[in-house]
Order: sequence, then C-alpha cells, then structure tokens
Amino acid sequence: MLRNLRFGETTLNMVSAVKNYTRNMGVLSRNARLFLVAIVLQGLGSGIWGVLFYLYLNLREVGFELNFIGNMSTASLLAVGFIALPAGLLCERIGHKKALIIGVMANLISPIQILVLQPSILLLASLTSGLIGTVAWVAQAPFMMENSSREERTYLFSFSWTLMIIMGVIGSSLGGVLPDIINGFTGLPTGADGSAFGYRISLAVSIALSFAAILPILMIRENKRPKKQRMLDLLSLRNVKSSRTIIKFMIPAAIIGFGAGFVVPLFNVFFKKRFLATAEQVGLMSALSNVTLGMGTLVAPALSKKLGKVKSVALCEYLSMPFIMFTTLSPSLSLAAASDITRTALMNMAGPIGTTLQ
Repeated sequence: MLRNLRFGETTLNMVSAVKNYTRNMGVLSRNARLFLVAIVLQGLGSGIWGVLFYLYLNLREVGFELNFIGNMSTASLLAVGFIALPAGLLCERIGHKKALIIGVMANLISPIQILVLQPSILLLASLTSGLIGTVAWVAQAPFMMENSSREERTYLFSFSWTLMIIMGVIGSSLGGVLPDIINGFTGLPTGADGSAFGYRISLAVSIALSFAAILPILMIRENKRPKKQRMLDLLSLRNVKSSRTIIKFMIPAAIIGFGAGFVVPLFNVFFKKRFLATAEQVGLMSALSNVTLGMGTLVAPALSKKLGKVKSVALCEYLSMPFIMFTTLSPSLSLAAASDITRTALMNMAGPIGTTLQ
C-alpha cells in the first residue's frame, strides 16, 4: 500500500514537472523561442551528419582510409581550439545574432566536403568549417543569458539541452536508415559498403536542415547592446579574476580532450571496419547514446547534491575511462556498442555539473 502511494506521488510529481516546463515554455521571449527552433533544425542536421560523414569517406567507392579521416578530425578540432578565445571576443564586438549567423554559414562549406574528394581540399574545408562553426557555438550560452530573465534562464538552458538530445536521437536514427532507403529505392547496393549515392543525398539533407536554422535566427530582434569595448580592453588581463582557477579547469579538460581525440571521433569507422557494422547499426548506437545521455543528465543533479559537484564530475569521468578499453577489445558488436553507449553517458552526463561549477 505504502509502495503504491509512493509510486503515485512520484508520478504526480513528474506530471507536475512536465506541466511546469510546458507553462514556462510559453513565457519565454520571442527571441528565445526562435533560438530553440534553430536548435531543432541544427540538431537534426548535425545528428545525420555525425553518423554518416566519416562512414561516407571510408566507403570503398570513395576510398579514404582511417589515417586520412583522422587527419580531417584533427584539423577540425585544432580549428575549434585555436578559434574559441578569438570567437568569444568577436561575439562581444559584433553581437550574438551576427555570430550565430556566421556560424550557420559554415554549412555552405559542407557540400565541398561531399563532392570535391581531393585530400588537400577536404582538409582545408574541414579546417575552415571548424573555424567558422565555433563562432556560433561560443555565442549560444551568452545569447541565452541575454534573452532570458533570471527566472526563465534555467528553463531556457534546460529546453535547449533537452532539444539537442532529442534531435540528436532523431537525427542519428534518420542518418542510420536514409542511405539504405535511398539506395534501395534507386536499385543501388545497400549495407555496410553500399552506394555512395545514398550517402551523398542523406548528407545533402543534413546540410539543408542545418542551413535552414538561419531562417529563425534572421527573425531574431537583437536587443540594444551597450557601447562596444575596444579589443585591447577585452584582451586585458585585468578581466581575469583568478588565473590559478582557470588553469585548474584547463588542465583536466586538456588531458581528457587529448586522450579522447585519439579514438572517439573515429568510433563510427571502427565499428564498420572491426564488426562490419552498417550505417543503420551505427545510427542506432548513436541514438541510444543520446537516450542514455539524457537519462544520465536527469540523474546528475541528484548525484551532485549527494556527492558535491567536484566529486560528481571526477567520478563520472573516471568511471567512463575503462569503457574506452572495453569498446576496443570487445569480441562482438553488441558488447562494443554497450561499452561505447555507457562511456558516452558517463563522460557527458557530468557536463552540465561542470558548467555550473565553472
């Protein structure tokens, strides 16, 4: 009897929470709602692209091997690292709306990456896309801060995070099945090494969805901004409150990024090479990773309350490390997929906690 009462109370609390979130969705500013529409479109496009692009490059018909794909991933990540600080300064100078528009324009480079299959061009396109796309990524959080009140802010960030996860699930699932659907419809080969035609059309769909995000962004009415600061003032060390604290955050982030950069970007191709996984299977794994990440994110606040923010972040990240080894050493696709999904959830569920800690 007591158990039934507790279950009923929990259910009512969940329903109440959903109603509360729905009610607060209606009071968000027009700019915030338009931004969420852009998140939906960008999330769908990114989900499809993330599953398919490296698999497309590794098709027998296209012909790129792991070493070159790794170089492309490195070029993009280096671009993100080098441009992050200048991008933040640029956002302060030009405004967050313009920064978001510039970031979306990076999608115009994507057709080059699927049509011009020359190594030097692909590397340059990957580098340029990373440089431009980072501008929008850096602008998102300050844009949400600027376009929400103190009471709305938590809901806006939560809506944004939730939508990114949901769209990641849908986009990954679509990315997994689209090439075979298109190739099957046109009578072309399907499966792990199917025709590149289906992949190209699927990637074109992802580009169109991502670029469509520019429409709601163009409709945003930018708030009147205070007088622009000089670039020298923005770069001044007087803006740094505690260099020791910054270094404490930088060192673990650098170590984790350095280690993850060796293997994580290439897991999709690894699953194909090692286990002959199809695009559909890779898409399903990516979708399940997003589902478990969403579940982990819901657990993270309770974990943070019980252990504290620092211990929660450290625990999640340390627990995720063995699963990288389990993924690479697993004898079957199902075990490797389970390990990778667990690693993704553990490593990323602490992200929101770490952000609030900073």
